[in-house]
Amino acid sequence: MQTVEVQIPGYEYTIHIGTHILDQQLPQAVRQFGVDLIVVVTNTTIHELYPFCIQQCLEASKQQIETCILPDGEQYKNLDTLNQIYDFLLKKRANRKTLVIAFGGGVIGDMAGFAAATFMRGVPYIQVPTTLLADVDSSIGGKTAVNHSLGKNTIGAFKQPVYVCMELNFLKTLEKRELIAGFFELMKHGIIHDAQLFTFLKNHQNVLETLDFSVLEEAIEASCRIKANVVEQDEKEQGWRATLNFGHTLGHFIETHTNYTSYLHGEAVGTGMVFAAFASRELGFLSEAAYQDIVSFLQTLACSIQLPALNYPLFKDLILHDKKANQQAVDFILIRNIGECFIHNNTSPELIWELFQKFIDTHPWACQVITS
Repeated sequence: MQTVEVQIPGYEYTIHIGTHILDQQLPQAVRQFGVDLIVVVTNTTIHELYPFCIQQCLEASKQQIETCILPDGEQYKNLDTLNQIYDFLLKKRANRKTLVIAFGGGVIGDMAGFAAATFMRGVPYIQVPTTLLADVDSSIGGKTAVNHSLGKNTIGAFKQPVYVCMELNFLKTLEKRELIAGFFELMKHGIIHDAQLFTFLKNHQNVLETLDFSVLEEAIEASCRIKANVVEQDEKEQGWRATLNFGHTLGHFIETHTNYTSYLHGEAVGTGMVFAAFASRELGFLSEAAYQDIVSFLQTLACSIQLPALNYPLFKDLILHDKKANQQAVDFILIRNIGECFIHNNTSPELIWELFQKFIDTHPWACQVITS
């Protein structure tokens, strides 16, 4: 088992990563809080795969445990579904001595965390992620949100969990597509902040086939340390934390423009990373050799994104609705080398559109716009 400590000024919590750790580590964590009620927020898919898993794990605690089951899918990550959590909490007479446990992937983690941030002005919550993407992305760092039809994650709050338990055995039931989506986020942390992690992942790309948990544990631990270090420096994303958005400018655009129904978050971000690397080279920041190293690796896993008809006014509108944008420009995350990124402040939508047009012309394997 690996342990990562997240230490934010005035607040800290532990992340445990490993196999066969849930039954021991989760009850130990829960005992610290002396809560009256535990509400497990999950979705239909996880509930079918692991019915009452959390209840069985905590049955010795003798606390009241209730389960709120939500529909599965990014398209349900909205205010209507969030309201189902509030309704459930109120019907179960939840109060400030209630503990919320997010049991699922990133959608569940984001919504349960947002509910915990806002219900009764804040109750504690624990993350028990069940996907590789959630392990290395949404379960740590304290960003919680729901989507709006005009922009992804535009309605949310910062709310740090009190504990995170990454039980890697849950990854056994993931389809390869889900594993690839998580692998892109792992690669992202290597590309922007740790060349050694990038090389490690290149050398162990077959881990998606073998599910070698020793390799995954090492890679996830390294990824979590990178993210924890960034969050510790800039919890509320006033500056440096924005670098974690590498690949997200185009990635969030892809998700929004396809109504959150066609591509997984990691798939969209994977293509967004190819585009960000392409833009870095085109703007003269990234060498051709480094660019080829990155893209040759990403191309082996990237899916071909197909976007509905698109023009500049629509592109600009959606790009500027992203939470990384201001009124007229975007903070675009670019790279100078593998492991070295920077924030290209106030990047105009016109420049991004120009680069995007060149990108789809030269990289049809990564992204195409369907005109008919």
